[in-house]
Amino acid sequence: MPPRLLTLTTPTVRNQRTLIWLRQQDPNIKWNKWESVVSSFEDYHRWDDLDARIVGMVLVNVPADIQSFVDELYEISKEVQVVLISHEILSLKTEEFWAENFDNLICLDTAEDSYPFLTLPWDGTLNDGIAIMAHLCRYHRLVDTTISSARLDSIKPIQAVLNIVPQETWLITQFFRHQNPARHSEILSCLQRNIECSYIDRIILLNEKDLSKDWNAIPDSNKVSQIIIKKRLTYANFLQFVHDEVPANVFTILSNADIYFGRSLHDLYDFDLSGRTMALLRWDDDGTGSDEATIFGPRADSQDAWIFLSDTIRQTTWPYPTFDFPLGQPGCDNAFAAHLLRNHIVLSNPALSFKTYHLHNSDVRNYSKKDTIRSDLYINLVPTYIIDTKQEQVPLGSPTCICNQLVSFEVRSSSLSNEISYCTMLEKEGRYKWEATVENNYFEPAIPVYSWTKSCVTTNGLVYDPYTIYVGKHIEEFPYWRGANVDIFTPLHRRNRMLAIPFADSSVFQHPDTYVLQYVSRAERLLQDYPGSSFWMPAGMNLSYLNWNVHDSQIVEWKEPTACWAEEVVGFVPGPHAQELGHEDVQVLRRMLPAWKRGPVGQICTVVVDSTITNRFVLERLTAFLKRDDPDWVIQIVSDRNPGSYDSIVGASLCIVLGGPETQTKWARLWALPTDACVIEFQQELAVDGELQHLCHVSDLKSWVLLLAKGSVSDVQDQIMEQFEKWYKRNQIELSLIS
Repeated sequence: MPPRLLTLTTPTVRNQRTLIWLRQQDPNIKWNKWESVVSSFEDYHRWDDLDARIVGMVLVNVPADIQSFVDELYEISKEVQVVLISHEILSLKTEEFWAENFDNLICLDTAEDSYPFLTLPWDGTLNDGIAIMAHLCRYHRLVDTTISSARLDSIKPIQAVLNIVPQETWLITQFFRHQNPARHSEILSCLQRNIECSYIDRIILLNEKDLSKDWNAIPDSNKVSQIIIKKRLTYANFLQFVHDEVPANVFTILSNADIYFGRSLHDLYDFDLSGRTMALLRWDDDGTGSDEATIFGPRADSQDAWIFLSDTIRQTTWPYPTFDFPLGQPGCDNAFAAHLLRNHIVLSNPALSFKTYHLHNSDVRNYSKKDTIRSDLYINLVPTYIIDTKQEQVPLGSPTCICNQLVSFEVRSSSLSNEISYCTMLEKEGRYKWEATVENNYFEPAIPVYSWTKSCVTTNGLVYDPYTIYVGKHIEEFPYWRGANVDIFTPLHRRNRMLAIPFADSSVFQHPDTYVLQYVSRAERLLQDYPGSSFWMPAGMNLSYLNWNVHDSQIVEWKEPTACWAEEVVGFVPGPHAQELGHEDVQVLRRMLPAWKRGPVGQICTVVVDSTITNRFVLERLTAFLKRDDPDWVIQIVSDRNPGSYDSIVGASLCIVLGGPETQTKWARLWALPTDACVIEFQQELAVDGELQHLCHVSDLKSWVLLLAKGSVSDVQDQIMEQFEKWYKRNQIELSLIS
């Protein structure tokens, strides 16, 4: 029986980011494994000289020499991520001075106003300022800082701990003397580089025989300990050694002898690896150094380094005979992964961020297919990135819902072949799956509406709290967080309840017509169930033509970069349900537009003009053609340069527009056409789009998509006229019935 295949894409989330307040700690300890904050210039210089990873400063006392203080602060601020500073110090200079010369200062006295999740104002103490920085920067542990019980309660889930030191990291491998000089040189080079790596505290070599002469001359080789096991290293040897000999709370690495480590190891101290292992795909060093290394591929089922917390191994009862097969043979890593999984160890492979380097350019290999370690479970452990913030699909709790009714429609073009071509190209884009010649249906019976407490909403409608982002159940198809313009220092508005309506980016807010169509329609539907909620609106947006019963206090000014924190957030997560306009959304807008007319008021043709369908083209060709057929035709022109104007749309029986990708600003107002109005959308045949057609379907409009060949403006204009004249002759009865 062939082995079963299991593909894992386990996320690796930083879950133990640690911040230490450096003052008078022992300088011989490797504090640079953690990030640190200091509270004076003297401490900054002392610890910077010791290679501490200083990310911030907290300054509260007024200096005696103001100018010298400012000059030194200016230089240091360029080296740290953030400086928290008291208002008393800031008052020494003008607001304009600070704004012109510094871009990473935060006033402690007003921090809670800009970041409401802090919940408490600064109490004036240095210790409380350090705690505020830890919370702002989303750490999980704060070391050597005594803080008040009130602050401790407000900064959960941060742990405040005293008198601890960074964990040690032990590398366990087997060194051997290869008979090929080039291969031996590679293995010795890897050992030397691992000795030089400051993040590795001890190297344990479980060797077949004493080879200490090979490395004794290497500087700092005293970190190497050799244990003679008189056999080739097996996974069972590794597990038993860690179980019996390695202390608790030690990061323990198992690797092949031709693997070396670099700066990526500093990321290790951001994790609690209890119950899990990092099983890492290697990066191949072709001899030019780690900076030019490339990840091994295209296969991902090769793990050359394994990182555990020693407690995970020490607390497990291992069936050692199951693991008694050697490293370095084909299939051994896959068999090891399968057995670990059966022992309830979580496997992840964050190799796209966490780099281990493989040095093997001598092309000498001492194994063959007959040495393969067989396993009944084949694990494809997909390489991933380290994730800085925990990701959840949806919040806890049962959602409510809003519903869209069934919408039936047909895809219509100038010919059956064009209808088939259009549907086929749309399906390739992955957006719509429509079929020619049959009735299609759009139906979303229940669109989930979720609720969050004490959370934030980005300008593109995504929800997060200080330690979690909500990505929806379709993150591959709707990776909306890529378009979020937000970071940990993004200032926050404060509201009681905020609506969350997600978009791929913020382009919807860049034009009044797209804002009304995509945002206002959904906002109004949510407001019917959650009256008084706040929502985004760009500054200067004039929606006086809509009868929208909202109060100015509900408006949150949309401006990037910013976000909104609220006691309660209600709305959607990214996904197909939240994205799709429905029949009910259009009906909401039509009820809000007093000028909207249910039926046409005569033979009115609305033409959307642009750089191809120009005013001159409309006058000399479209108008001339329609007037020749019937002098009663009235031609009205609209343009996306005149947003919010609906007079030329309401009551029309016919609309002509050149659509396609990235044209939404041109046609976003067409929901205001009367029911059953005819919409002729021209599109380039090699760049089709379904968005306007979908709007027509849910707006009860009769639509056709007519495909054009690529050409010059005059060529395209000729095609438009030719196709429109054919369409018009074929559908005159349709128009007469509407009129």
